[in-house]
Amino acid sequence: MSPWAVVILSLVLTTIEAKSIEADETREKRGSVCYGSLGCFATEGPFGVSLKRPIVLNPQSPQQIRTLFKLYTREYKTVPQDLPAIHTSNASTTFSHFKTKTKTKILIHGFLDNPDISSWQKNLKDELLKQGDYNVILVDWSKGNLPPYTQATANTRVVGAQIAELIKQLIKTKGVTAADFHLIGHSLGSHISGYAGERVPGLGRITGLDPAGPYFENTDHTVRLDPTDAVFVDAIHTDSESLIQFGLGLKQPVADLDFFPNLGRDQPGCTRNPFTQISDWGLIQGTSEVVACNHFRAIHFFTESISTRCPFMGYACNSEEDFTVNIHLV
Repeated sequence: MSPWAVVILSLVLTTIEAKSIEADETREKRGSVCYGSLGCFATEGPFGVSLKRPIVLNPQSPQQIRTLFKLYTREYKTVPQDLPAIHTSNASTTFSHFKTKTKTKILIHGFLDNPDISSWQKNLKDELLKQGDYNVILVDWSKGNLPPYTQATANTRVVGAQIAELIKQLIKTKGVTAADFHLIGHSLGSHISGYAGERVPGLGRITGLDPAGPYFENTDHTVRLDPTDAVFVDAIHTDSESLIQFGLGLKQPVADLDFFPNLGRDQPGCTRNPFTQISDWGLIQGTSEVVACNHFRAIHFFTESISTRCPFMGYACNSEEDFTVNIHLV
């Protein structure tokens, strides 16, 4: 089943499994759930039930989501230092390879993705380390991004809070600043970046790679990525058709700079033969390219932009109509 089909079904069919949670780890009250130092997550107000969000769930616990941070540097490109998010307080010792005089890039995947299976995070990590002497941290929240989609969207709030905790811990123990961090998220990972950013004043930059549309389009700015989440926020939109037309991304501008390559939809190459896609990308990534090609194209645009000798050119437009009318002037 393709990812967009899973998303649609997940929005309609939600299974809520009752689980007992230790009283000293969390406390539940009407309309919210609290997880220790991460704070409370309300399912009322902007995060409550609405036409945009007809089914609303509490985020699962950190112990259920099992977020893992993986640190890479130029000296350790292939063997990362792993830090479970529930042990963020140990960052100063576990992340002994962390460099205090370089910038840090944090890469965050989306729904149904898994960095141990798909290749885009590692490919992007490799390109970044070729281009600069960075700390690159891969975020693995693949235990919390499974169907139903409604549960995965709820879990993004916890993952964002965990990333914010990591950044604050590194600032405290490594002597770096919030401006040194650049969060790069795909799909749901874009909004996770936003949740992290709103908890870290002065965060340097967030890049949203085709931010997820379902449950986020035209919602309150606290629910989705928005320009106040970092000093600079940019986004690349490549799958902005409506969900009814199988689009998985946002059409709504959410950044200081929003790029809409090819009007943000119907990307060149996305009608290629499935066998060609699998041959080019491998079985796992190739299958993703077949069923969600437009959605993943933002990743490829950004990755290529890091080291290309032919930089992409963007043109400021007030609207899609403005671009269409004036394209002959470009």
